[in-house]
Amino acid sequence: MKLKKLGALMMTTAVTAGVLAGCGSSNASETAAQGTEAESTAADSTTASDTAEATEEAATGETEAVNLKIWVPEEEVDITDQMVKDFDAAHDEFDITYEIAVVGIDEAPQALETDADTAADIFYTPSGGVADLAGKGLLLPITKDFDTLTGDLPESAINAVTIDGLTYAVPFSPNTYFMYYNKDLLTEDEVKSLDTIMAKDLGDGKWNFSTQITNSWYIESFFLGNGCTLFGADGKDPSDCTFNDANGLAAAEYIVDLATSSKYLEDADGVGGSAFKEGNLGAVTSGAWSAPEFKDALGDSLGAVALPTENIGGKDVQLSNFVDFKTITVKSNTAHPLAAQQLAVYMANPDSCLTRYNTQGDVPVLKSLSESEEIKNDFVASALNDQAALATNQPSIPKMGDYWDPAKALGEGIYSGDINKSNLQENLDALVDSITGTLTE
Repeated sequence: MKLKKLGALMMTTAVTAGVLAGCGSSNASETAAQGTEAESTAADSTTASDTAEATEEAATGETEAVNLKIWVPEEEVDITDQMVKDFDAAHDEFDITYEIAVVGIDEAPQALETDADTAADIFYTPSGGVADLAGKGLLLPITKDFDTLTGDLPESAINAVTIDGLTYAVPFSPNTYFMYYNKDLLTEDEVKSLDTIMAKDLGDGKWNFSTQITNSWYIESFFLGNGCTLFGADGKDPSDCTFNDANGLAAAEYIVDLATSSKYLEDADGVGGSAFKEGNLGAVTSGAWSAPEFKDALGDSLGAVALPTENIGGKDVQLSNFVDFKTITVKSNTAHPLAAQQLAVYMANPDSCLTRYNTQGDVPVLKSLSESEEIKNDFVASALNDQAALATNQPSIPKMGDYWDPAKALGEGIYSGDINKSNLQENLDALVDSITGTLTE
């Protein structure tokens, strides 16, 4: 057996990601630039050739000396180190030297765009930015070994990383928010409906519900829930946004009523989360990242469920927020496309995903794990998976960059009172104009 040459672990200054609450808004900068079809086609041709060449070399039985740079969030360093060692031990065709640096999941795409030559071979990125990076020719299609996971991945996860029939990333965990509630203030039946939550009298000094209508990663749930579309039904039409149609107006009017209620608390700068931990709030929207502190504060009184319904025009509609996925990607100009692809898939296989879940709470997207008793018995993981099934894939086209700031401005205007029912339609028209540009063309 060949001698394994394992490189020393290298740490850089941590640039940890806003992969949790701020992920949506962070994706704005990642998806703003326009890619071109010509670049994508050229990249596909080049990477396919590179992969074929590497495959041919491997088929000769020769050992390939592989040097890989890997970027991961700070909490992933130790488990990634072990994953690479395990992968190397199982692959005698590779002689791997590697270094691991700490770069956050939201920072890695920008660093790749800045200098692809010095960027990592393998790095993490939110699925919302995959199409943009692929369009710029910066990502290698993941063809080697991806079929070992295909049957275990939900269709939504595959769609999120597939562009023009090619898969450019390996999803490993869904990223979205759901709703936590205080069992001492609200019952399991009451939290199914936002109207029921808001109607209850919780007493002086308490609020019923908190979310972030001033945050463009949260406000969309009302519009999407009431049948509006952002960039078309498939999220790929840059000229389409129906947030200003009759359904959009009705959803926005609901937001205005919510924002002006004395029972509502805007979760700006963590105010909602603080009130929730103090026992002064019935329900708050957040993600799995808040579970540890909420569990410490509320103990057995903590509950978690999918987002509730809301009653608009006499019918109950399900709030539907954005969902994207944490993914593992490979840069297109890696010197070792075969090994990099296989390692990327390995880092997202069931054993690796289970290690992440047990170590740091990343809920696995793989169906074999998400449907297991271990995950189902975790009420936070169940709430995340339940909401992910009700959510809308966050569009990943470059035009998505034009959504974040206008949507945030709409929410801020509603919350401040500058936007109200008397001028709501004109502000919705301006919102759609800013997002699509179609009204001024």
